Amino acid sequence: MGKKIYFQFSLISFLLLFVPISLQISLEEFTTLSRSQKAALDQFRSAVQFKLPHQYMTKDVYLIRWLRDILPYMYKLLKNMTEQNFDVSGATSRILKDVQWREDNDIDHILQEDWSDFDREYRVLIEGCDKTGRPVISIPVGDWDLRRAIVAGQSERLKRYFSKLFEEASTLTRKFQENGQNATQGTIIFDMGNFNLIQQGCLRCIPIFFHILAVYEQHYPYFAHKVISVNTPEFALPIYNMFKGILSKHVTEVLHIFGRNKKKWQQFLLEEIDASQLSKNLGGKNLEALDYADLRGVNISRYICAEMDFLRH
Repeated sequence: MGKKIYFQFSLISFLLLFVPISLQISLEEFTTLSRSQKAALDQFRSAVQFKLPHQYMTKDVYLIRWLRDILPYMYKLLKNMTEQNFDVSGATSRILKDVQWREDNDIDHILQEDWSDFDREYRVLIEGCDKTGRPVISIPVGDWDLRRAIVAGQSERLKRYFSKLFEEASTLTRKFQENGQNATQGTIIFDMGNFNLIQQGCLRCIPIFFHILAVYEQHYPYFAHKVISVNTPEFALPIYNMFKGILSKHVTEVLHIFGRNKKKWQQFLLEEIDASQLSKNLGGKNLEALDYADLRGVNISRYICAEMDFLRH
């Protein structure tokens, strides 16, 4: 019983901490700044542009991510904050730490490594685009057997694999942007069907989840437009209901947790995403989603919403 209660809190905490605050905005809105914010952006660029290893890192849409996310996460979570303070000093420190992390972990070459074994075990799927043109990613967490990798002594490789997934997602949105798509952020759907305490909820699995959170918060801020959990185990829902009373309005707009009531969560998904852009198991029309592993090597010009149907088939 104690282990179950512990994991109830761990599961909901994982979903809560995955939410970037109050940035459900378009690419145009994301890069539209006040005069003082523009001045801060120019100062920030001058401070870091010659220390950044890639040209894309010097662009406004990339730099603004770091300026927008300075205050401690849980402080913003509870204080219902919408104000972006554009702290140049804080952003400079964070982005340079990220550059060092990328160098220490050879992130620039992580996508060239052979991940074929983990790609089969821990799938990430591209559903299509939402009604505003943002990419939609679904993650069948309930099918991930984390315990198997841990027992096999592959914990560190598994952690690196999840860093690879974030790098791929970041690369995907950047390619969409280069093709004129509204891809500052994406929508993430966690499918918790088949979720169980043995394969995903073991005590030795918890550090993996917190590693995922740390990498996301520290190195890939503000990727998610919406975080939607479907088929969430019923035992976790009372814990979320306890949290909801203290969460900011912005968090509850970004994070949506649904239990096993398929009709309820499918109705919500179809309000945001057309059925032609979802697989059948999520209430859509497509037989299956596009496995991100199959998208590698595709010509960059095809990274647009209109091409997703063609690539899927």
